[in-house]
Amino acid sequence: MTARGFFQERFRRHGATRDALEWSARGQRVRFEVIAELADFHGKRVLDLGCGLGDLYPFLRQRAGEFDYTGWDFLEEFVAHARQAHPGARFEVRDALQEVPEGRYDLVVASGLHSVESGTNDADMEYLLRRLWDAAGEAVAVNMLSIHADRRDEGLHYYDPDRMLRAAFGLTRFSVLRHDYMPHDFTLYLYRRPREFAPVPPPAP
Repeated sequence: MTARGFFQERFRRHGATRDALEWSARGQRVRFEVIAELADFHGKRVLDLGCGLGDLYPFLRQRAGEFDYTGWDFLEEFVAHARQAHPGARFEVRDALQEVPEGRYDLVVASGLHSVESGTNDADMEYLLRRLWDAAGEAVAVNMLSIHADRRDEGLHYYDPDRMLRAAFGLTRFSVLRHDYMPHDFTLYLYRRPREFAPVPPPAP
């Protein structure tokens, strides 16, 4: 089954719920928290590829306040729901594997993008990383299922984090691999420049 058919069938069965995205409530929340740690989203121009039902938008708004958000998804049903549920954001029916983002965004994110087994996932994801990177003026965050998962579900693709990190380093030396938040998932951060951290205060006397 194609990725489009997979999600259309789940949408018909479950409607506009996380079940249509093959996500649990906890899994979605934890992934979104890790994406939110990429950078300060306030006032930024953000592109979300594979936005699904648009749930990331209100999650980030609650934490960062105002920012300019554009969400892409290839499923018309998802985009129609997202537009109705989140009128303050922009949602487009676009396929990240087939179309190039126009213009430049500050931050580009992708959560659960290209998770259905296609037979060419690894090469496709390396291609998508380049696409995400080309569109980002500051940073990229993308999460994937990991080959180090404690279990695997049929029909989904599990990525090798070492291979994906090498692909990220081919784009920028300022790359970070997060494999510390769930047993079956990892996130890559890619930055244009070194990330600045607040200085650690000295210990109290």
